Amino acid sequence: MKKVFFSAVALVAFSFAGMANEIEEIEISKSKIETETNCNSYAMSSTIAESQYYGYVMTSVQFASSYSFYYNSCVSANNSGYTLLKPVFIG
Repeated sequence: MKKVFFSAVALVAFSFAGMANEIEEIEISKSKIETETNCNSYAMSSTIAESQYYGYVMTSVQFASSYSFYYNSCVSANNSGYTLLKPVFIG
């Protein structure tokens, strides 16, 4: 009888411990989603801001190169868990 009671208590305790870990993982993934930056809009706005700051119209090749740079920077920051700030241009 003691073995059955001990087994039942152990089963309940370990099931609660397992559920606690699962809840923590869900909270971490929700917080990561909230901090991620939309890379398409970031790259587009940064490329346009660069063009306006320096006062020139980009060719399609220059635009694609600039857009790719900002997009890849954003993806890298999201994957690493960093917070991405707006770009700063120095003239």
